Amino acid sequence: MLASMRLGKTALGAALGLWTTAALAAPQYVRLSYTGDAATSMTVAWNTTASTATEVLLGTSPGSYTQTFTGASLQANAGLGHVHEVTLTGLSPNTKYYYVAGNTADGFSQEASFTTGPVDDPECGKLRFAFAADNRPDPTFGGGQNWPQILAQAAAHQPAFVLNGGDMVIDGKQVSQWLTFLNDTTAVARRIPFMPVLGNHDDGPVTGAGANYNQIFALPVSTGAHGSSTEDYYYFTYGNAIFVSLSTESFTGGSIPFATQAAWLDEVLTQNPKKWKFVYYHKPSYTKEVLFSISHEPNEANQNAALVPIIDKHHVDVVFASHNHWYERFEPSNCTTKGTPGSSSPCSTGASGFASGTVYIVSGGAGAFTIPGFLCGGMSGRATCSGDHHYVLVDINDETLKLETWGAAPQPNQIIDTISITKAAANCATAPDGGLGDAGTDASAAGAGGGAGTPAGGSAGAAASGGTGASASGGTAGGVGGASSGGASSGGASSGGASSGGASDDGGCGCRVDGRPGGRAPALALGALALFVLRRRRARRLTAT
Repeated sequence: MLASMRLGKTALGAALGLWTTAALAAPQYVRLSYTGDAATSMTVAWNTTASTATEVLLGTSPGSYTQTFTGASLQANAGLGHVHEVTLTGLSPNTKYYYVAGNTADGFSQEASFTTGPVDDPECGKLRFAFAADNRPDPTFGGGQNWPQILAQAAAHQPAFVLNGGDMVIDGKQVSQWLTFLNDTTAVARRIPFMPVLGNHDDGPVTGAGANYNQIFALPVSTGAHGSSTEDYYYFTYGNAIFVSLSTESFTGGSIPFATQAAWLDEVLTQNPKKWKFVYYHKPSYTKEVLFSISHEPNEANQNAALVPIIDKHHVDVVFASHNHWYERFEPSNCTTKGTPGSSSPCSTGASGFASGTVYIVSGGAGAFTIPGFLCGGMSGRATCSGDHHYVLVDINDETLKLETWGAAPQPNQIIDTISITKAAANCATAPDGGLGDAGTDASAAGAGGGAGTPAGGSAGAAASGGTGASASGGTAGGVGGASSGGASSGGASSGGASSGGASDDGGCGCRVDGRPGGRAPALALGALALFVLRRRRARRLTAT
């Protein structure tokens, strides 16, 4: 009997040992990004606790893998384990691929899929992408875990990729916060490339390659005379569009602040003359500072004098920033032509002056506590402002760009702002498609995001392009459902604006933060503002240290 018990314990110990080894070697937090040509390559990254081989199996049919790619791993900062990266090359454009990451000996991740970008056509092409930022949790105010739902709502539109404007965590030095972020993001990021920018809460414990941010994400490296040889700022192209990520948190030097990054930006845009141009960074060039500095001041990093002349020189179509936890869209601006490129106020070229100015957007509503909309007030050159949680969706169809801003959990998932920009028409009978086209293949992503589904109504309420002109509309678009495929989302909103699982229609926060009728009185939001100010001041102190 005793021998039998001993044998049982030995067998149990061996089984537990095998299980532990397998668990440590199992791929975690699988994520996609671009580090090369989006039409012919894709980079896959993941974490393991133990040191294991780095492989990706790839094929064009589910469960059938015809290619094996190997990569490298890094012993990352304590708590991150080993970070693995594999770049898949020689892929066919506009093709759906299936893959698993890991290795034969230790096991592979769950199968996921992605679609490569289209062949570049200088004039024609279709592309949809999303922008979301300031998703860091804010548990102090009861609405701190909105990011999984908001990301899933954005992913339901089937974007080709997602841009993130930074502040993904509260304290970038804390590995545990990054692991929470990765856990909340993987369901989408393993099938839709995720391209972030460094926010003021994301840095640490050091600058550059040793930072948690740089070790976690596989991003292009800025090179050349004005490059940093790091991923702090970078660019990538997709079809006939270019996307440039700048850092307002690092590499701020030059003859004037940010002169080096500005020279690099000029070089990149000159060497990549794309039809559509987008720049994104964390701290906004233009914004409104309100009430006890609840919102940050414009041009806080003193970046405008260096960056704005380059943005104007190349007529960038849209500049995305975040940092302030609300949504602002400014009328097209060109301060260089008015001789004030370093101005902290926009220089409007008119509400529809897209042909001569750049649209600046502040989008900081992807999870953190948002600034109540009733504090927006008025501001010269600003077209609209909202305190709703949100994400931005951009659709390019040949010569027309349509930008829609969607309210997101815990607010109703409906359009709150839209503009349309139209350039000179081209002969685009066979424009390549730049959409993901396979969002529905990974049901677990919607489940992880709180039940988000394909938004009802699609692009309803969008402004008409109207020939070679441009149009814009602000405010809330009515009648656009945004329903999840299975009814109301948990803590989110259904087509009627109701949510389930919360104390009220605010997703359980117990307060309305947008100042609209039907929720709690603005006085309750004002009561939270004092706490918000204290927390922001504490966060600033943490960032300073």
